[in-house]
Amino acid sequence: MSSSDSIALSVVGDVYTTTGAYKRSICMAAASGNWAVASSFDKTHPNWTYASLNAKGDTALHIAVALGNTRFVEKLVKRTTNIEHLEILNTDGNTAFCIAAISGNIKIAKILFGKNPVLLRIRGQDEMLPIQLASLVGQLHMVKFLFDKTGEELLINLPFEDKVKLFFLTFTCNIYTRALGLLKEYPRLATSKNEKGLTALEALAESTFNKHATGYRDFLRLFFNALEEEDTQVLQSEKAKEAMFSAAKSGNFMVLDYLFNYNPNLFLEVNSQGENLLQIAISNRQTSVFRLIFHKGAYRNILALHVDSKGNNILHLAGKLAAEGRFGSPINQFIIHSEELWFQEVEKIVPPIYKTMKNEESMTPKDVFYKEHLELSEKAIIEVNGIANNYLFVEALMITLEMSAFLTIRTNDTSGKHPLFKEKIWYMIFLLSVEIGVSLCAVSMNCFTSVIVPSSWSPSTNYINSRLARMTFGVLFALAGFATFGIFGSISGVILIYSFVPNWVICVSVAWCGFTFAMFYVFLYRTLYVSARLTLALCRQYGATVLAKLGYEISWEPFFLD
Repeated sequence: MSSSDSIALSVVGDVYTTTGAYKRSICMAAASGNWAVASSFDKTHPNWTYASLNAKGDTALHIAVALGNTRFVEKLVKRTTNIEHLEILNTDGNTAFCIAAISGNIKIAKILFGKNPVLLRIRGQDEMLPIQLASLVGQLHMVKFLFDKTGEELLINLPFEDKVKLFFLTFTCNIYTRALGLLKEYPRLATSKNEKGLTALEALAESTFNKHATGYRDFLRLFFNALEEEDTQVLQSEKAKEAMFSAAKSGNFMVLDYLFNYNPNLFLEVNSQGENLLQIAISNRQTSVFRLIFHKGAYRNILALHVDSKGNNILHLAGKLAAEGRFGSPINQFIIHSEELWFQEVEKIVPPIYKTMKNEESMTPKDVFYKEHLELSEKAIIEVNGIANNYLFVEALMITLEMSAFLTIRTNDTSGKHPLFKEKIWYMIFLLSVEIGVSLCAVSMNCFTSVIVPSSWSPSTNYINSRLARMTFGVLFALAGFATFGIFGSISGVILIYSFVPNWVICVSVAWCGFTFAMFYVFLYRTLYVSARLTLALCRQYGATVLAKLGYEISWEPFFLD
């Protein structure tokens, strides 16, 4: 069992294992948040607010905090006159504030801190500060809250070992503004090591890069300046090389960029498995690292020539299926299309002879790609066919609805007045929306019909993205058709049919139609986003092919589905 698991379990232990009827009653009251029952012991047992209630030494405050009973905690803290009662430790060595930090309950932490700020520096389980306990169990919001409450006085009085722990916490939790402040005050933190023996550079390289975190660039700039001033050899050492490979694996391209600026020779290093930087980026599908190497010109060409001990060049590695979980849980056709785009991008930078090179298993890169992705492609084809059938059914209903509406709308007097426009203009809007909606749905149906035509996938057919391309265009045309008739057709139809009702009723109906379709697209945001990206990638691919046949060479930035 890990230390984080044991700490978490200690918070939610058996609070009812106690002796004495009144102690059991208070335990149950604190656990359920029943203040009336607990306060009824004021006369008979006035010390119940700070008495040890069970074998773990928990007080009522410990129990209420562990189970998140905020109102109970608030009332208990309010009536506590001796703030030292808030500093009581249970047998695990935790104060109630430590338990609040572990559970991530910021509201309770604010209540306790407001009453007794000293709680911030009282160590808990395993001699760790509350902020360290919160970080250990992954309560990042609590970590940020506690850092905001950590004053300069506390930092000055902390042993350097604890400053190191706080420094590592700041950048691993993406709190770069505080990491920047610590580094300005204590530059030698740049060369410090954590309890696992990792240097700050190695830990930073392994950390997940958050491009939206504020202060990251400033922190990196100061970090590498401090690193060079404190130890001029560290950026030339084996530690720097290991950090480079860790950064490539985690996708931390900004750390890589700084490393290259300080020591360009790192580009050509290989790890213990004989893999160079480009191979690691391709195997782990780190597109940001690939883009960085893509713009390094001569270095990129040298790295692309490397062949590993099993005879695989970088295109063989690109042909292997990405690690499970790399894409989260999207639908299979998006995964395989992204894999195909990735394979094609890598194919652009390898020499022509590498495209047909065989590894020790006598397989070319395309053979590897086909073998690795065969099962995924079969699932994707089944998925695509199912989606196409569903869309065909929905579009058939939509066209039927549109034609029925077109045939039933009255066409007598067109001189009446309606909101915003004259009736004649509303007729034109309605007819155009029907015409455009039906046309778009018809085009979409053609796309989906071509998708469900039986086909096979094999190495000789190169890629299968034409099937996904047709489905993607079909989805976009279908959604455009639904939007056109759903919004403009519905609004104009309501106005034309119910012209006898007051204008405010029509306005409410129109607003409701708009809201309904707005929500429809809000919920489909991710689908639309992915479809738009795939469409752009396909257009670029086909555009480049056409221009190449006309004698024009054009190259776009590598474009992937991350």
